[in-house]
Amino acid sequence: FPDVMPVFAIKVISGLPTGFFMVMFAVISMNSFDLGASEAGYVMSYFGVLQMVVQGVLIGWLTSRYTDGTLLLWGVMLTSATGIGMALMTNVFHFCVIALPLVFALSTLGIITDSILTKAVPPSDTGTMLGICASVQPMIRTVGPTIGGFLYQNYGLSAFGYL
Repeated sequence: FPDVMPVFAIKVISGLPTGFFMVMFAVISMNSFDLGASEAGYVMSYFGVLQMVVQGVLIGWLTSRYTDGTLLLWGVMLTSATGIGMALMTNVFHFCVIALPLVFALSTLGIITDSILTKAVPPSDTGTMLGICASVQPMIRTVGPTIGGFLYQNYGLSAFGYL
């Protein structure tokens, strides 16, 4: 299926930097943001609420008004812009400001790439494609601590934005 590989590559590549950051968030929150366990929990709760609102309200509204290709393009551009913001952030307030466009971009990319990929294969292969799409985040969480730890230790917090 010729249309599958470029979109799948976008899905994997766009998820790597933030996936590594989120896997490393416990360490980053203590070392870079000087947060305790409860404060880090509040930040993660904020991130979770943002995801619920964006995925529950905003994505459905956008998919009814724009094409998958347009939303994919905007998701990639917004992910790149938030990467610059992540490279420049120095405290937890900056992260909370960056979180809104970051969650929007990642949610859009995740949902839209799944939609494009399932439409690109015959109905008999839809389940297989959904399984492959669902395996991306666990794969990132598997290699994330090793790669994220290396990046954080050797290049600092800004490495996740430059990636």
